[in-house]
Amino acid sequence: MLVTETALHLGPELERAVNRVDFFRLFKSLAGSNGFSHFGLTEIAGEEHGLSLQHVHALHNFPGSWFDDPKDQVIDAADPVAQYLQKASAPYLMDIRQPPSRVLLSSGATAAVIVPLHAATGKRYGLIMVGGDAKEDHQALALIALDAALIFQRYFEVILSLDSISGLSDREIQIVRWTSEGKTSAEIAIILALSEHTVNSYIAAVLRKLHVVNRAQMVASAIRSGLIA
Repeated sequence: MLVTETALHLGPELERAVNRVDFFRLFKSLAGSNGFSHFGLTEIAGEEHGLSLQHVHALHNFPGSWFDDPKDQVIDAADPVAQYLQKASAPYLMDIRQPPSRVLLSSGATAAVIVPLHAATGKRYGLIMVGGDAKEDHQALALIALDAALIFQRYFEVILSLDSISGLSDREIQIVRWTSEGKTSAEIAIILALSEHTVNSYIAAVLRKLHVVNRAQMVASAIRSGLIA
């Protein structure tokens, strides 16, 4: 249920957020404080693409079982949530039954809050919150949108803008992240459906861009700069 009294207080917690784990917790807290069990934040690509929850900048706690392909975790471009985010700029309480949003209906809910967000670079993002007993409340929706915009602005300042400055591509950041989790080039190649040679080429490029000489230094540099959590 949308309740105005549960608007998230964004004081010290927001100022202390410095990595993706911090922002995951902030968005999860925003969802939970408004009665939602699940949230998803992701970039909005072109109209022919869906919403990828595996995108390097995506944050979400949607179960893999909601998706046709748990590895890809994409909300199809034909899904009403994806279509709304492609065109809209205002927050919206969406009935996800008509037309049906197959992924979000897996939550057992009947409605979701959709909040379009905009980065200073011109890229567009969307926040989705689902899994609660959402009811029409324009004041509560406005407070959610405000809190979401404040968190997202901080996320851009300390994470997204740094990714752009670093010169690393989304794919390179993905590979750095998997390396930080102890995956070998062969394992990353399987996960990302690439050849091992291609993965090694990406890693070599990252080493040059970050001015480091080995994978341990690469991961340490990425963590210090906030590229990965």
